Amino acid sequence: MKGVRFGIGLTLALTVVSHRLAAQNTEPVSGESVYKEECKSCHGLNGTPPARERAKYKKLKTLGDSGFVVNLSVDSIVTILKKGIDKNMKSFKDKLSEPEMRAVAAYTKELAEKVKKEGS
Repeated sequence: MKGVRFGIGLTLALTVVSHRLAAQNTEPVSGESVYKEECKSCHGLNGTPPARERAKYKKLKTLGDSGFVVNLSVDSIVTILKKGIDKNMKSFKDKLSEPEMRAVAAYTKELAEKVKKEGS
């Protein structure tokens, strides 16, 4: 009888855990949250890099500059996130999941479009 109760309890516990994990995996990822956590220190909260980062990385530009990011597709931005850019921007392939990269790529593109419009 104890074995049956244990089996039922274990089954219920595993069911609850699996439902929670499934719910976590289906929740939408916030590109803004990922950006603030992983990107803002170099690229700035609003897409304008802080002076110390501009001094450190001479090629670092405001996201809206020259329309570079605006003209990229989300897939292209994800590729940059996966591969990095030279020694100036590290790869995020081991740090961010595919959904996180896609979300932050879309957010970065939106932010670049906003910065470009404000600068125009």
